[in-house]
Amino acid sequence: MEQLKRADSLRACGETFDRSSGLGGSDIAAIVGLSPYRSAFDVWAEKVGHPSANPKDSLHLRFGTHLEPFVASEYERLTGNQTHVFDELLRHPIHPHLFGHVDRLVTDEGQPCVDSRGVITANTVLECKTASAFMQAEWGERWSDQVPAAYLAQCIWYMSLSGCEQSHIAVLIGNSDLRIYCIRRDVELEQTLVEAALKFWDEHVITGVPPSPKSRDEALRLFPVASSTKEILADAGMLEKLRQLKRLQNGLTKINEESEQLKDEITCAMGDAERITYGGETVATWRNVKPSVRMDVARIRRERPDLIVDYTLKTAPTRRFVLEGI
Repeated sequence: MEQLKRADSLRACGETFDRSSGLGGSDIAAIVGLSPYRSAFDVWAEKVGHPSANPKDSLHLRFGTHLEPFVASEYERLTGNQTHVFDELLRHPIHPHLFGHVDRLVTDEGQPCVDSRGVITANTVLECKTASAFMQAEWGERWSDQVPAAYLAQCIWYMSLSGCEQSHIAVLIGNSDLRIYCIRRDVELEQTLVEAALKFWDEHVITGVPPSPKSRDEALRLFPVASSTKEILADAGMLEKLRQLKRLQNGLTKINEESEQLKDEITCAMGDAERITYGGETVATWRNVKPSVRMDVARIRRERPDLIVDYTLKTAPTRRFVLEGI
């Protein structure tokens, strides 16, 4: 256990590191399909430097980082524990390309988080989170382990790197409700995540072969240009999906037609009235919208074709899916 918890065996060399050189705590949930924000394809694109890689920086992430000290101080106030900023990069003792940064380590008041030999003596990892009030239902009872799956995976990952026996999550929900949760160490779950990460790294990052796309957006990012000479033969499963899609589209067409017919009947009854009311409340409006100003492109193309050439932007290629003959 002491060997697992030795900080010097887990730290990266130097003060900086390249995220593309391994998998971190923010990657693992996406790899195993538990993140609502990122997918395994997103992780792959970032690690291999694919042109479609999405930037990880966002206002939400910056806001969470900004509030991290406040959430940590509130955690200390509520628990009486002491938190420690731990800037060292933790690396797996056997697989150094598996790493992570914890938000804080936790000890009793006045106790250090590492000893003179560099051994992590803290027994608890603290993760500081913020959440929208609309996400409150995803969080269970205080001090339980009922937390969003992505955060659960992240905590399990950090315990596997640090050797700590538990993780606490302090979350500020809706900027008004601070809750604390506790996840106990589970070595079997740790091994499951480590094996998934190693498999992903070896099969996709090292080889450069992407994981199978799970959405049309991912497929478009991977294959932005269609090959006019290429086709695939539909099997029974594909044919049924195409027929099901056709039925759904026909249903939507019928719904849209009925919707437009009702709009026609209602607006004809309104005449020049701006609104319909019932019981003193407005239930529908048919207002004039502000007139728009548009460029007469056809006229410019006829009279000043030089401007069209100078100020025309070529958009990136895209693909449009159309059902035909099904």
